[in-house]
Amino acid sequence: MAGTTLVDYLAYSSLWRSFNQNERPQALLEVMNKFRGLIGIGAATLVLSGIGMMILTKGVFGEQLWFRIKFGLVVLIILNGLLVGRRQGTKLRRALAIGGLVFTDEIQHIKSRLGRFHLLQLLLFLLIIFLSAFKFN
Repeated sequence: MAGTTLVDYLAYSSLWRSFNQNERPQALLEVMNKFRGLIGIGAATLVLSGIGMMILTKGVFGEQLWFRIKFGLVVLIILNGLLVGRRQGTKLRRALAIGGLVFTDEIQHIKSRLGRFHLLQLLLFLLIIFLSAFKFN
């Protein structure tokens, strides 16, 4: 899921560059639409691996503070993806379908929100990796 989020960020960066260079990013938009399914698969894998870890350890990790924090961060990542990322991506596709491939103020607003979304997602993933590497009680 972290890798797909990074690729999604890079794809949006390419999209914004194509607007600056007055290119037509139709092919890029089609590829980006396929990322949504991969992110969902990654989220399901992330949750299932956490459940599997709890089953294998018979709930020992569930009692530890680092795992509880990590679990909360995973929930935040999923909620942020559903409530912010998906919503802004849908608004962008709708704005591009209605107004054509023209960079407008609305698209600039969506761009800034998507930038904050990706930054928050990547920071949350870094926190999860940190908690996984440096387990504490």
